[in-house]
Amino acid sequence: MNAIACPSPPTITLYEQDALSELTGGTLRPGGLALTRELLRCCALPPGAVVLDVGCGPGHTLAMLATEFGLHGAGLDPSAAMLMKAARQAPFAVLHQGTAGAIPCGDGAFDAVISECVLSLTEDLAASLAEMHRVLRPGGSLVLTDIYCREPLRSPGLPELKSCLSRALPLAAIATALNRAEFSLHLFRDRSDLLKQLAGQIIFSHGSLEAFWGLFMDRDTAHRTRCALATAPLGYYALIARKEEQHG
Repeated sequence: MNAIACPSPPTITLYEQDALSELTGGTLRPGGLALTRELLRCCALPPGAVVLDVGCGPGHTLAMLATEFGLHGAGLDPSAAMLMKAARQAPFAVLHQGTAGAIPCGDGAFDAVISECVLSLTEDLAASLAEMHRVLRPGGSLVLTDIYCREPLRSPGLPELKSCLSRALPLAAIATALNRAEFSLHLFRDRSDLLKQLAGQIIFSHGSLEAFWGLFMDRDTAHRTRCALATAPLGYYALIARKEEQHG
C-alpha cells in the first residue's frame, strides 16, 4: 500500500493579517509612523528628495513622506494586494512590484532608502543590501528598522511563519553585512522597548498573546508559538547608514 503524503501546513504571512494591521495603525511594525518620523528627521532630507520604501506595504509611510516632509516617494513590494492598498493610500507615489534582492530601478536613483521590518524577510541579506546600495546616490541614507536576536534562535515546533520573527540575526551579523555592502553606520538605537509595547497592545486588545495567535492558527499551534516566542531572545533596532561619497 502506498503511503499517503500529508500536505504541509500553509505558511502564515503575518504582515498580511488584518489583526496586526489594526494594532499597528496599518504600518505592520513596532513603533509605527512615530519611529519612521524620528528617523527621517535625523536624515535631514531636503524637500523634493526622492525616497524608496522597500516593502512599502499599504503605503502609510509613502503618504507621510509627501504630506509631512515634502518628499517624492516610490514604493516596492512583492504583494500585488499591498500595492493596491498603497495606490489608494498614496496615489502620488510611484509603485513597483518586486523584491529587495532585485530592485527594478536605476543606479543612484534615490536620495534615501527605507526598509522597515523587511530586511529579515528577504531571501538573501547580502543581495538585498547590495541592491539598496546600488540604487542609492553617493552620500544617500539607508534607514533600517528590524528584529534582532541576542543569541541564536532555538524555537522548535514553531509553525511556518513568514515574519521578521523567524529570521532574526544577531546585531554583529547585521553590522558585518552592512560593512560588506559598503555602508557606514551613522546612527544606531536599540528600540526593544517597542516590542514590549506591541505585546502590551496585543494583550490589551485580545486578552493574551495566545489569543492573538489563535486568530490565524489552531489552538495547539497558537500555544506552542506563544511559548516559543516567550523565551526567544529578541530585540528591535533602528539605524541609519550612509553610502559613502565617491572621491577622485
